[in-house]
Amino acid sequence: MLGLCRRVGYREVVWLLIATALVSLFVISLTHGSFGELTRLRVAAPWLLATGLVVQAILEYIDIPRSDIDTVGYGLLMASYVLILAFCVANIRTRGFGVIAIGIALNALVIGLNQGMPTKPVGDGPHGNRVFKPVVQTVKHRQERSDDLLRFLDDRILFPKPFDELVSFGDLVMAVGICELMYYASRRPAGAPAVTA
Repeated sequence: MLGLCRRVGYREVVWLLIATALVSLFVISLTHGSFGELTRLRVAAPWLLATGLVVQAILEYIDIPRSDIDTVGYGLLMASYVLILAFCVANIRTRGFGVIAIGIALNALVIGLNQGMPTKPVGDGPHGNRVFKPVVQTVKHRQERSDDLLRFLDDRILFPKPFDELVSFGDLVMAVGICELMYYASRRPAGAPAVTA
């Protein structure tokens, strides 16, 4: 049955983070940023981010009974978003975190209003063609319905092959925020001497 369905999970998130990191590294190189400066980036309350991500990872890999997805699972998922947003707010003075927070908030909003991220039922057929592939319901994702709220914010932006992933507008906003964070974190403070080898 799972072969006939599309399970949305952390593969999409990992792919987007890798692509964002590669774009950020390219931008830093192109603009003559300092990779050494990136190592000096300090963040406040990293435990908030770590806890929020651990909760989301646990929800992804444990099987919650369908009867508890909309109650226990949903409550834990929204609590994880509160923790992650709190981390962004704690670091809001660092450029990039404001945009990242907006992206996270957009995802949390559409998930909160619809009790899960509505996702397009699309996948690859046996010959590589696009076919209707029902989405396996998890705590975080479910198949989109006609009565979903703020549908333009759900997982509906389909990247072409070889990426072949669905992302949300909030995911793209977060990616821009991460690029902004990396860019500004790679700048030397004004008046600081250049480090020569």
